[in-house]
Amino acid sequence: MEVKNRSIFYKRAASHLIRRIDGLSIWFGINPPAIDASDMLLHISDTPGTLYPYLRRALRRLRPAYIVHTGDFADDIKLERRRGLLGAYKKKIKEFVSILEEGKYGAILVAGNHDHAPTLLSEISCDTVQLWTSPGRFSIGQFIFCAGHSSESVAGSDAQYCLFGHNMDRRSGEDEHGKMFLNGLEAMYLIHLQSGEVTAIPYPPGTEKARLQKRRAGI
Repeated sequence: MEVKNRSIFYKRAASHLIRRIDGLSIWFGINPPAIDASDMLLHISDTPGTLYPYLRRALRRLRPAYIVHTGDFADDIKLERRRGLLGAYKKKIKEFVSILEEGKYGAILVAGNHDHAPTLLSEISCDTVQLWTSPGRFSIGQFIFCAGHSSESVAGSDAQYCLFGHNMDRRSGEDEHGKMFLNGLEAMYLIHLQSGEVTAIPYPPGTEKARLQKRRAGI
């Protein structure tokens, strides 16, 4: 009986330790919260290549039903200003696409101003990943979404959720008509496809500085 009680104690202690370690990993930005996102859409935008290890862990943990990325997939390479970095961009895009194809996620990728559509098309081999070169609308269940790289590109849409990134000209929030604008620069957003509830998940420390090419992001 004593041996059995010890076994229960050790199992509880180990479980408590695992939860504590997991909590610390979330606190320090190593992992996102443990959310079951199987009924949710994940919106992200403007991802520097240094964020990819975190993104891979986040997708394995969240397992979202859909992913929408609103452009600048390797945002630490400002391709619009430095076309000579196309080779480095191609290497990063290969890694980025491999993350999406690893879990065969249903994804919509909206090309941004620092993206190169021919490179993206050449790397995408999974039929669950769509590349858009301009803003567009789509519906899932009862909700209508619009996705574009900038807030201006989605401003006139009649969609209930407008997804974008690019800059901070418009912050996330609901307008006077009840339309939700979500800026993927501010956070990763989960949208529940039945309730419509939005959950913001912070990017790991250093992400914005990596976008600005100041230092590495993520762990």
